[in-house]
Amino acid sequence: MTTEVIFYTQVVSITGFIITLFVLYRVLVQQKDAVIQLLKERLVDKDEQIAALKAQTPDVLVSILNDRIKVTQDEIGRLKDDGGIHQKEINLKEDELRGIQDKLTALSDLVRESDLMCPKCGDPLAGRESHTIYGGADGEQEADILITTYQCGFSIADDGKELSRCQHQAS
Repeated sequence: MTTEVIFYTQVVSITGFIITLFVLYRVLVQQKDAVIQLLKERLVDKDEQIAALKAQTPDVLVSILNDRIKVTQDEIGRLKDDGGIHQKEINLKEDELRGIQDKLTALSDLVRESDLMCPKCGDPLAGRESHTIYGGADGEQEADILITTYQCGFSIADDGKELSRCQHQAS
C-alpha cells in the first residue's frame, strides 16, 4: 500500500466518524425535544384537572346554586307579570325553586357537618398532615395521628385534642 491510499483511508474514516457523531447528536436532540413536548402536554392536562377540581369546591357549588335561584326567581316574576295565563309554568318554576333551595340547604348542612370549616369561626380547611408518634418504655410502640389545620390557625388532632387556638374566636 502506498502512503496516498493510507492517507485517503484515514481522511475517509475521520470524515465518516464526524458525520456519524453529528447524526447521533441530532437524534439525541430530537428525542430530547420530543420528551419536552410530551411533558408540556402532560402539564397542560394537569392544569386542566386542577381547574376542574377548583370548580368543584363547596364555595363554587353554593354560588352556582345561588345563581340558579336568582334566575328561577326572575323567571317566576316574569311569568307572574304576564298574568294567570302561565299559572302552570309558575307552579313548575316554584317547585324547581324549592328543589334548588333544598339542595342548597343540604349542601350547607353537609359543609357545616364536615371538617372542611373551622368549628370555632368557620374559616376553610388549610390542610391535613399525618404524623407518626413513638412511645412506650422501649420506644417500640408507634401510632399515626392526623392533624387538621384551618386558615385561622386552629389545629386539632384526630383524637379531639386542640393543638393551637383559633385566632378569630373571641377570647
